[in-house]
Amino acid sequence: MTKTGLVFFVSALAALAQPSKTTLFVGAWPGKVVVIDEASYSITKEIPLKTGVARNMLLSPDKKRIVITTMKDSGIEIIDTATQQLVDSFQLNTSNTRVRFGGVALDPTGKLLYAVITTAEKQIDRFAITPSQFAVIDLDQKKIVRTAEYPKDEFAGGGRGQYRVSPDGKSLYQFGENVLVFNTSDFKLVEKIELSRAQYPGLESIGVMNADDPHDPPGVYTGIFNSTDPVVHKRVFGIAQFDLNSRKFKFDAIGTPVAGMAGFRLTPDHKTGYSVAVEGEHGDRRTEFWVFDIPGHKVVRKGVFNGRTRFTFGSSSNGKHLFIYGAGNTIEVYDAVTLQLIKDLDVNADMTTQVVAVLPAGSPAAR
Repeated sequence: MTKTGLVFFVSALAALAQPSKTTLFVGAWPGKVVVIDEASYSITKEIPLKTGVARNMLLSPDKKRIVITTMKDSGIEIIDTATQQLVDSFQLNTSNTRVRFGGVALDPTGKLLYAVITTAEKQIDRFAITPSQFAVIDLDQKKIVRTAEYPKDEFAGGGRGQYRVSPDGKSLYQFGENVLVFNTSDFKLVEKIELSRAQYPGLESIGVMNADDPHDPPGVYTGIFNSTDPVVHKRVFGIAQFDLNSRKFKFDAIGTPVAGMAGFRLTPDHKTGYSVAVEGEHGDRRTEFWVFDIPGHKVVRKGVFNGRTRFTFGSSSNGKHLFIYGAGNTIEVYDAVTLQLIKDLDVNADMTTQVVAVLPAGSPAAR
């Protein structure tokens, strides 16, 4: 075989190994990952986990692996997205030490997992609890290779998915009431972007989902923000974009906020956005889909739906369907145009993570 022919053969094999259609993965009770064909919204497989219930699911930058953290044994499990097989599994707990994950984020190589953790060491008469600390977990070596103290004057937060690593791997971002920027080399705090001050007067926390929107540009994260005018105290909400490369924000105010906004998703062409608005409580609770004209910075459509008490909001890879799921065993699929329910998929288990979408090789969002 000629050199050119060999290169072509290897390239063809690599293409065959990539998914030919969009596949959805979601963690579920008591310890498995459910695999769903997005085209038919049918379950095609269940992947058992070895270390307990999935708590976080992170898609590697090359889209070839899903890295999962679990609860019972503080485990880390890895799924190959092409074969849909569990290819690695290990745990951080030892016979007398328990590790608890806070926020987690993958580095650009997909080989290092950055986490904020606490540990509990069983001693003769008590458990010794450590303060929050940074940890770097080498997924090949299957262990924590580096730790550092978390700044005592800052709040580490217990939320999942509020951490991101810059595309060059040099900075770790924490999103919350402020945006904290740490060096990944020594975890020193190098910048604190105080959202309520200076060029962002009255701005409150930025909502960042723990499952990345595949239609966000590389290194850019889009979320909902609320702001209160410091003079007349008028509240507004809008859409914020944060560029991890330049550390620059872009804000587009939309209108008067409601009690809660759940998530934000873009269509592939970035011209339309979707979110869920929640108002009222108990019997007076009202849940609505809100559709945004992104270039026009306005809400163009709303649609009421029967929202469960707790839920997660998502969308299909082509932007044609909206998902309501979590805190239960069903994924409700809505038409993004009519905002009407078209499918109620029963996964036969309570879901414990957000849906991770693996797009076909060659699609713009998969690059």
